[in-house]
Amino acid sequence: MTGLTRPWAAGGAAAVLVALLAVAAAAGEGTKGPGAAPFSCTFVSSWMSCGFGAQAKSLERITPVEVAGVPGVRLETLPGDHNIAGSGRAERADLALSPEATGCSQGAEQWWKHALLFPDDYVLPQVTPAEPWPWGVVFDFHHTGSEGQANFQIQVAGKPPGLQLAISGGPVVSNGAPGSPTRQFPVGSIVKNHWYEFVYHVRWSSGADGFFDAWVDGTSVLAYRGPTLYAGQGCYLKLANYHTPVGKPVSVVHARLQRAATETALGLSALR
Repeated sequence: MTGLTRPWAAGGAAAVLVALLAVAAAAGEGTKGPGAAPFSCTFVSSWMSCGFGAQAKSLERITPVEVAGVPGVRLETLPGDHNIAGSGRAERADLALSPEATGCSQGAEQWWKHALLFPDDYVLPQVTPAEPWPWGVVFDFHHTGSEGQANFQIQVAGKPPGLQLAISGGPVVSNGAPGSPTRQFPVGSIVKNHWYEFVYHVRWSSGADGFFDAWVDGTSVLAYRGPTLYAGQGCYLKLANYHTPVGKPVSVVHARLQRAATETALGLSALR
């Protein structure tokens, strides 16, 4: 099966895998609901059972793994995995929840946490004559429109490439260029074979009352106040491995995705 995509996205690459969400609802590892209703995916069962749709050249690019005793899902790209769900010449192997399952509508307030790991076969974005500013995206809350920057993303970019967070929102859909309404926040260099633990507290809004707080491994790295959605749009969550070509296989591992209404319900000690 090739060219998998999500049924709610514009500009899909090829065939639409319309059955995935129905299969997931029947299998049901994840508990889903709008807004701040609980959601949990441990990847002990299939990623399909959590309600994800696939954006990948083949389902063989998406495999269950266990790293240091933690069950997860490995997203792999191979050279030539381009033109996937509007990726153009960039290469992609992503998993996406629907906007309904993500619940990031205007005014919704949520707590999320998840883990990701860069394994040995993760390859940093590389500068080439064709890619003077290479990049990678490994997680995002993607707006429901077909063009522009995601509302929030974890990216690997810069010279040298490092971990960054990026926020885009407000009345204008950002193209990410200098002067656009995209704000970037450096986190640090990439450490391989380390389980990064991310926590978010967010109010989704296209106005000034939005906010996005983020912690990495228990340390505050982002305290943003301002728009977190584009006007008239929602968003949906993506576990990602999306990057400019590097001529080699590239893998990212994701695990332990959870949403709750409060910090306490998420099982956290006080972060603030």
